[in-house]
Amino acid sequence: MLTLSVSGRSNSEAIDILREAVSGETELKIQIDTPSQAQELQKFLETEGFTDILPEDDDGTLYLTASKKHPEYSHTKQESVSEEKTTPMKGKQVIPSEPKRYGIVLSGECRKHEREFLEKLIASLLETENRPEILCLMNGAVKLAAYDTRSCDVLKKLAADGVSVLLSAPCAD
Repeated sequence: MLTLSVSGRSNSEAIDILREAVSGETELKIQIDTPSQAQELQKFLETEGFTDILPEDDDGTLYLTASKKHPEYSHTKQESVSEEKTTPMKGKQVIPSEPKRYGIVLSGECRKHEREFLEKLIASLLETENRPEILCLMNGAVKLAAYDTRSCDVLKKLAADGVSVLLSAPCAD
């Protein structure tokens, strides 16, 4: 596994570094700064044939891990297979399926019982492996993102893990 750091680099600089490094690599671990940088790098890595791209948080240090399936076992034609003959792998290889992507919209008046339920729901997202791609807060649920709330810290952690947290601007006003 090749480990790289693109911390402190712009997205275009980070992509240039990756472009030079990914040739011939099948597993990467990339230290990044922000979830938005992770999204840009993920787009690039997908064009290079990487499929299992996941964000990781190691005590506040953000990483993006990526792996490329062996061309012989790939079901998609994302990369060209070279003319070289490869030796088949011995034994059974298990190729993990990609997690399904989804989004969540939370809305409500945010009375006490609704607020407690929504806070528990948001906190439970930290414990799941397959987190939503987008979490949208509307109407009274935007209060969950207020600076001094318990759920604000959870929303920050989700955002650091790559979840796009969206707030309805008219509702937030």
